[in-house]
Amino acid sequence: MALAGGELLRCARAWVAETHPHARHLERTRDWLLVLEPDAREALQLAAVLHDIERAVPPADPPPAEWSVQKYNDWHADRAMRVAAGWLGEQGADPVLLAETCALIRVHEEGGWADADLIQAADSLSFLEVQVEWFLDRVRGGVIASEEAEAKFRWMHERIRVARARELSAPLLKDALAGLAAERAATTGR
Repeated sequence: MALAGGELLRCARAWVAETHPHARHLERTRDWLLVLEPDAREALQLAAVLHDIERAVPPADPPPAEWSVQKYNDWHADRAMRVAAGWLGEQGADPVLLAETCALIRVHEEGGWADADLIQAADSLSFLEVQVEWFLDRVRGGVIASEEAEAKFRWMHERIRVARARELSAPLLKDALAGLAAERAATTGR
């Protein structure tokens, strides 16, 4: 039986809150989407909430052995789309809504059309707002180099195609880079 009138979105938000290690990022992605598009339809909101859902489910298929950002992003987006499609299907989602939501999840890293660009922009805004500290912790722990974190922060801002979102992300990027500079100074003693 299909869930009606906003119930599917409520269930998706609850599922994410219960299972996802970065649930706040997903929820804030939806919040930023609503800042950019206050009347965002259900497929957009579902895509915002579920765009990184694959990280809540241990992978049966590992990431590509030959690492590149593009290969990882493709693997991540494809897998997120499949996990979301399975869950939406189990909930009895309307096939058109399921297909539209999954198409948006599949391109959330690249965008490509107006709605996809909104999801990408909302993802970037949320990342720069709530995921920076997680990256700084990884720098502190020696998991990633500060240059890698800086490249990720800049890329999350520079990939945005929605003009209003770029304006909103500029101060977030500035804060992220300031945090990284402070971390570099703390580790070098300068």
